[in-house]
Amino acid sequence: MATITEQRLLPLRLEAAPLSVPLTGRFVYRTDRPYEVAVDFRGAGTHLARWVFSRELLLDGQTAATGEGDIQVWPRWSGSEPRVLLGFSNGEQSCVVSARAKDVRELCRRMTELVPRGQERRHYDLDAELSALLTF
Repeated sequence: MATITEQRLLPLRLEAAPLSVPLTGRFVYRTDRPYEVAVDFRGAGTHLARWVFSRELLLDGQTAATGEGDIQVWPRWSGSEPRVLLGFSNGEQSCVVSARAKDVRELCRRMTELVPRGQERRHYDLDAELSALLTF
């Protein structure tokens, strides 16, 4: 099965009281890694961070708070436009970024179009992953 990679560049905001700072997030979803989504954060032309997390967090976080520990996702309907917030913490530092809900909805639509929920195992070769781990 050929790997399909979906990349989306989304405008984000770093939610830092009392201001919000514009960022860009490059979200990457690969059908050969169907359980995860990666995001690279850029601000002022500089790569700031890369996080990889469960796509389920993004899918479920559109409508309800989800996640424990390092990454949490939740919707916010107040204000001029609905947004999805993503909270990241490494134990020492934390931040919250937000994206327009419609952008997240479109990204999630495309991810589930490529790999429907419940069909992830058809795209992921666990035996190959285990073999690669045992080769070391």
